[in-house]
Amino acid sequence: MVNTNFIEVLPAFQLQTLPEEKAKYPLPLKAVRLAFNTLGRLFPQKAGAVAFRFFTQPRLRAVHRRTDEILESARLFEILYGKLILKAYEWGSGKKTVLLVHGWESRGTALRGFVPGLLRAGYRVVAFDGPAHGDSGGKRTTLVEFAGAIKAVVQQVGGVDSIISHSFGGVTSVYALTQLNLGIELEKLVLIAVPSNIKMVVKDAMQYMNVPPAAAKYFERKLKKQAEHLTFDDINIEASIGKAKVGSVLMVHDKFDRSVPFESAERVMDRWGHVNFLVTQGLGHFKLMKNGEVIERVVGFVAGTTPIPDL
Repeated sequence: MVNTNFIEVLPAFQLQTLPEEKAKYPLPLKAVRLAFNTLGRLFPQKAGAVAFRFFTQPRLRAVHRRTDEILESARLFEILYGKLILKAYEWGSGKKTVLLVHGWESRGTALRGFVPGLLRAGYRVVAFDGPAHGDSGGKRTTLVEFAGAIKAVVQQVGGVDSIISHSFGGVTSVYALTQLNLGIELEKLVLIAVPSNIKMVVKDAMQYMNVPPAAAKYFERKLKKQAEHLTFDDINIEASIGKAKVGSVLMVHDKFDRSVPFESAERVMDRWGHVNFLVTQGLGHFKLMKNGEVIERVVGFVAGTTPIPDL
């Protein structure tokens, strides 16, 4: 393994490794899985197209069930992106800007826990609801479209200096940085619980929907076509992060993340020695964004007030 920079965070409540449980599927999903397994073998091309629609359409839209001081203090604005209206949020008026990029079936304000610390550090903070997410327009979206939305936001707000992203938002952020001309060079990039390999994500999705191999191959061809004929390596973080114009990168991942296994972070550790890692135990996939110590360390990394030691 390469020499990698670490911060180790050990929350008071640590989880032990749990045995894998047999997947339990709700009744509607059981029907979908049965349909793919039967009709998908007879009509693989049609099944692959349907699977792509499932893959690109969020099952739900995150909503605010209650308000709080951070939400109420946000300045709301809109961004025209193609035919879509993107909802965006802004806090502070610092000379440097941090962009928050949310994950799949989430929304920009899900990362608002970082806002108070960033404001104290003198930053302006911007977030947005991606296409087909939150209060933004659209019913379906792809990685490429989401990355294009990031570019639209960056241009609208006059550039950004750092990005803090979660899960799918991290993949789209790296894609935007390496494949789209954003016209910026980031100082800091934070990738929280981000899948490093799109092939693994696709494989998990095909298994989840019970898509037969022939239909899955058509699905992959359609996905690559949507990605403008780029290879998976052009999209994968483990292959492309070295191409991003970023001063420093921090990956945050929990050892017991069941949505994006820790193996994903280890693959990046093995390949890129310049990437810093904040490793937690017991916070899973979503609590990372709300844990006070993680927030403090991430804000410190962005602001340059938390040095990361070499082991």
